[in-house]
Parts: sequence; C-alpha cells; structure tokens
Amino acid sequence: MNLSIRWRLAAGIILAFVITLVVIFVTVQFALQRILTNDLDDGLQQDGSTVLAQASVAGTLQNGARLQAYIQQNASITEGKTPFITVLRDRNGAAVFWTQGVQEQNLALSQDQLSDILSGDVLRETVDLPGDKEYRVRSQRLVVGGQQAGVLQVARVTEGVVDPVNTLLIILAAEGVVAALLTVLVAIWLSRGAVKPLQRVIDVAAEIQASDFRRRIGASRQPQEVQKLADTFDAMLERLETAFREQRNFVTDVSHELRTPLTVLKGNIDVMLMEESLDGETRSHFERMSAEVSRLIRLTSNLLYLAAADAGRQPERRPVELDVVCLEVLRQSRDLRRDVTLSLGHEDQVQVLGDRDQVKQMVLNLLENALKYTPAKGKVTLSLYRNGKDAQVKISDTGPGIPPDVLPHIFQRFYRGNNRSMLGGTGLGLAIAERIARSHGGAIEVESKVGQGSTFTVRLPVANEHEAESDA
Repeated sequence: MNLSIRWRLAAGIILAFVITLVVIFVTVQFALQRILTNDLDDGLQQDGSTVLAQASVAGTLQNGARLQAYIQQNASITEGKTPFITVLRDRNGAAVFWTQGVQEQNLALSQDQLSDILSGDVLRETVDLPGDKEYRVRSQRLVVGGQQAGVLQVARVTEGVVDPVNTLLIILAAEGVVAALLTVLVAIWLSRGAVKPLQRVIDVAAEIQASDFRRRIGASRQPQEVQKLADTFDAMLERLETAFREQRNFVTDVSHELRTPLTVLKGNIDVMLMEESLDGETRSHFERMSAEVSRLIRLTSNLLYLAAADAGRQPERRPVELDVVCLEVLRQSRDLRRDVTLSLGHEDQVQVLGDRDQVKQMVLNLLENALKYTPAKGKVTLSLYRNGKDAQVKISDTGPGIPPDVLPHIFQRFYRGNNRSMLGGTGLGLAIAERIARSHGGAIEVESKVGQGSTFTVRLPVANEHEAESDA
C-alpha cells in the first residue's frame, strides 16, 4: 500500500504512542501486581507466625484442642473475623486441623513439595478454591517444642491484589483510549503542518509547463530541509528558464536564417523546372530537389510556430475562408506523393476566425501526415463540412491505421511510434496541428482501425457575421 508521507508520518507517531502505551500498561500492571503480592506474602508470613505461636502453646498436634479452638476462632469462612484460613498437616501430609468450610484436599501437597517444605523451604502459590475465589497459599515447616511436627498452611483471598490491578487497568485503558484519540488528532495536525511546505513544491511543479518556467516557489522561514529543497528547485527552474529561452532564441534565429535561402533555392529550382529543354532524368532530379526543399521550408515553418507558441504569442483573429485554404493546401500537396490519389470530397463554404497562415499550416500538416503513411495506390480525401456552429475538416486515408496503444500519444512532440519511425519525419506535424486547433478554440479527433485507415477531424468554431465584420 503506497501511503503518502503525511499519512506515513501520522501512522508512525500513532504506532509509536500505542507501543509506548502498551509497554507502560504492562510494566505498571506487573509492578503493581508484584508489590501487592509481596505485601500479601508478608501478611501470610505474620499470620503463620501467629499460628506457630499458638501451636507452641498447645504443645503438640495431638494435644491440639486449644489450637483447634484458636483456628476455629479465627476462621474467616465461618465468622469472618480474620482474612486468612489455616491448615495444619502432619509430617506425612495428612491434614490434622483446618478451618471449617475449607476443603483441605484442594491444598494437598505432592511428595516432592512435602519433602522440600520439611527440608526448610517455604512454598508460595496461588490456587483456586470452591466458591470462585482465588487464594494465595503459604506453606512452611511446623516446629513444635523444638521438634518437626508437620506443615503449616495459611491462605488469604487474592482480592486485595486482583481488584486493585483490575481497577488500575480499567482506568489506564480508558485514559489510553482518550490519549490515543488525542494522539491521532495531534499526529494528523503535525503531519499536515510538516508536509504542507512540500505540497507547495508539488503544486508549483504541477503548474509548470514546457513553455513557462517563470514560476517560483519562493519559500521563506520554512524548516531547514524544506527550505533547502525549495531553494534548490527555484535554482533549477532559473537554469531551465535560461536554457529554454536560449534554445527558443536559437531556433527562431536559425529558422529565420534558413527560411530566406530556402525560399530563394525553391524559386530557382522551380524556374529551372520551367525550362522545356531539360531531359527526363535531370527534370526528375530537380523535382526531387524541389520536394526536399519544400519539406525543409515546412520544417522551418513548424519550428518558427513552436518558438512563437512557446513564447506565449496568441494567433491573430481575422476572417479566414476555410474552403479557400483547403483548396490551396490540396493543390500544394499534390506533388508530395505522386503514387497516392489525393482528392477533394465534400466542400462547404465556411468562414472561421484566426490566423490564416496557422490554419493553413494545420491542414497541411494533417494532409502531409496522411500522405506519408498511405501506401502506394492508396487514397487520401480532404473534406470540409459546416455542422451548426462548427466547421469540420476531415482528412481520411486508406493507410495501415494506428494501433490502439499508439493512438493516445500521436499528438505528443517528437512521438512517431515504433512501427512508424521507419518512414522518417520529426514527430512535430501532428503536435503542431493539435496546438493550432486548440489555440483557435477547436480540437482534433481521430478515428482509426488497424488495416483500414484513419480519419482526422478538425473542429473549429464558425465565425458569425457580426464577429467577422468586427474583426475585419
């Protein structure tokens, strides 16, 4: 599960608090239970000493009428005067005297335990007696008149230990739940405050476009790590803006410098093609040279448009006869592919508002793309429709079609697809066409089936008479 830094930080704080709280609970419970149990054992030791004193007065276990009377007098079960019960056993472990109401067999000792006790050990254990009560039992050697007489067992109810511990646990659990809820709120608040400066870095990075590096984070008085990140990011944006500006200026200058000699070269080649005395092979060479120069001119036009668009230049808004533009592009593109049939389909008279050169460049790029990928003896059709408030330029081809995995990327700069790169090109034509359509308030749609061809549809808003007159 891929959690954000904010939630990871909050979860870490909460987890650390919960673990600390559990450790404290366990430690407090263990310490309190140990202290109360030791106090209970000390009380049992005093009770045992009192019983031993009475046993010494009685003399022996066989002369224990007085001892039995003492045990019965202090029987907690029958009269409730003292909190302890007593069992006296002989050296064989058999019970001789015990508090009435106590099932002495529940306190019976094994042979190993009996031997250890008679050897001088003291046995402390917790047992359950009938009545759903838990008792702490202390078993020790009984010496009467300087002789080993048997075993003395005294026991107290452990309610004095269990009840305080349970009460403390309930109190700690309630306070722990409240503290955990407060910790959750504080953790979320702290994590939000810690991540908020980073969110600004993310927002600025998301808003930066390839044509605009002027945005800056401008962080101040932030935590040291965040401030360093923001300053580093701003410095990187500064370098990118400088590099991009220099690149754009270079492209613009080179395109301008290339455009004039290419235009002159194109004109000279066309003049030479007008010479009727040229032989067939020479004319063919000149025609190929003319086509390549035309392609270079279109490439420089694309680069000039990209440089202007990246600089934020908006297209002019003037009336454009879209049907006339389509006819010009159709005539201009007939020489691009002699082996492909280029025809005009349906044509309506439509007027749009925009930059005429850019609109023409958009249609030319789409038509050139269709001709490039249409095989020999294929067909490319250019149509123009008026559909309500939209003008639709449709360019259909009988090419190989566009695979579904390539289709979402065809309008990205320099993208040509793996199976389309063999045909050459820069990967800028469709990207520029889509950008021009968008800058004119329109869009480009694509329908394609592999093996059946593709159809590119440009939708532009039609200019009404009032807009055309005012812009004119």
